Amino acid sequence: MRYPKDQKSETRQKILTAAARLFRENGYDGVGVDAIMNEAGLTAGGFYSHFSSKESLFAEAMATALAPKTRSRGARDSSTNADPLSALIRGYLSRTHRDGVGEGCPLPALTSDVARKSHATRQSYERQFLRFLNEIESLIPDGSESCRERSLAILAQCVGGLMLARAVKDEKLSDQILKSCRLAANRIRKDEGLNE
Repeated sequence: MRYPKDQKSETRQKILTAAARLFRENGYDGVGVDAIMNEAGLTAGGFYSHFSSKESLFAEAMATALAPKTRSRGARDSSTNADPLSALIRGYLSRTHRDGVGEGCPLPALTSDVARKSHATRQSYERQFLRFLNEIESLIPDGSESCRERSLAILAQCVGGLMLARAVKDEKLSDQILKSCRLAANRIRKDEGLNE
């Protein structure tokens, strides 16, 4: 029996959404194709009609998870009246984002996995990384010197800070890491602290 094209596309999207969440929560090696298909409400037998391998699914799921609208759910804080970059920093380095691994930005959860994957996976990751970097760069006021360097430093502060905050067991220490990294990222935002 043949299914309509849009149904195959919808099924593929369900698999990508499930994979993006499970990869963020468990890492590449912590989840198998069976679990991903089960999470999508499908049987494992249909996997290869949508993806050639688990790694190809991983590369596409990274792109799905790094899409601006997906990433911003966990990383933006609209409750503040601050400028958009300050709001992004506050939301990214928040308890909510720290605790919402499955729904948050995949960079802190999957960077170490990507570093050990194929050239194609790393290239896909890099494209999405650059999209996020460009988003940060677009929030720095025009005419700022060293805009790219500041954007890279802010992104590294946010991702690295969130990784560390998630890794430690002591919640008080984790909160201190988040706060310290927010302060440091905001100093960089204001162009304070990038002197060599």
